Amino acid sequence: MKALVVPAEGPVLRQVLRGIADAGVVDVGVVVAGPDDGVKAEAGDGSRFSISITYLPEQPGQAGTIGAVRSAREWLADDDFVLCAGDGFPPGGIVEPLEEFRVRRPAAQIMAARAPGPSSWDVYFFTSALHTAVEAVQRPAAGGDGLSDALQWLYDKSLGVTVCSAEPDGAGSAHGAAGAGPAGG
Repeated sequence: MKALVVPAEGPVLRQVLRGIADAGVVDVGVVVAGPDDGVKAEAGDGSRFSISITYLPEQPGQAGTIGAVRSAREWLADDDFVLCAGDGFPPGGIVEPLEEFRVRRPAAQIMAARAPGPSSWDVYFFTSALHTAVEAVQRPAAGGDGLSDALQWLYDKSLGVTVCSAEPDGAGSAHGAAGAGPAGG
């Protein structure tokens, strides 16, 4: 299992990296958009979080969440991975949802909380099936970054999309199974 992080700044990035480490994921890729946006100075090599960080340059023309997945394709290989959008992290962590993902094995498991302010976050668990979906969905729908389209593709192919409903306080449980409708953006 690997983790792919689309970073934010300062305390949020530290919270995401600590949460990933707490879940036992130690191989972390961080997609960076510029030559030095402060992320490397903040996270270093990951040793202070007990993880190993590989910095992955954002590929030209590959912005957004799906752009990060495309930029990290070679590094991710065919490993399962958790994708943290970097804008926040569930206060209750991801240990239980990660274990549920490992047991249930959907192509995608989505855990999100939408609330005003810093309480919003998105965490996604994926198998390598996401790469096939990303390749199949070359251009995102107008106004999207392609993640919803890729999730819809997985759903349409009956590969399994599970949605974890969660509250900003971290409480949550998984719902759905193969064929559950997609969510995300």
